[in-house]
Amino acid sequence: ELHVPCRNRLDHLMSQCNYRRKNITCDAKTDEELFKSVKECFVFLLPRYNHALLKHFDVRCFDFKKQFNDYTSYMSGILQTRRFQSTPYVKRDTNRPRNKANECIWENRAVLEKIDKYLLETVPYYQFCNDCMGSENEITATVAEYNKE
Repeated sequence: ELHVPCRNRLDHLMSQCNYRRKNITCDAKTDEELFKSVKECFVFLLPRYNHALLKHFDVRCFDFKKQFNDYTSYMSGILQTRRFQSTPYVKRDTNRPRNKANECIWENRAVLEKIDKYLLETVPYYQFCNDCMGSENEITATVAEYNKE
């Protein structure tokens, strides 16, 4: 079984733009120019996930925002505890803090919707997450329901 973390695709895109220090060209004259600026932000996005995985694994998803609570709780009942605990844990940020006020897509609904549609139509990872989240294959929804009982 393979577990894939899923997050909001627009927020994920803007995080990648931040990492690459790129901006979306919200004032692009053509869709081609707009989508080119989107693709320049991708960080290993296209090779990260492929629908062919579904032929070899049971692929399930979990909410990226719940990776350290619901998902960890779910996995703690499946995985063995480590024989050797590494201490102390040192958090290492991999991205700079974002300033959403400087991200033009949030101010232009037409651009936001166009980019969202583009991501969903062209990126297999986002297609998978769109289909999986809210389905019986979403682990974090299952854990949340279990915890309510």
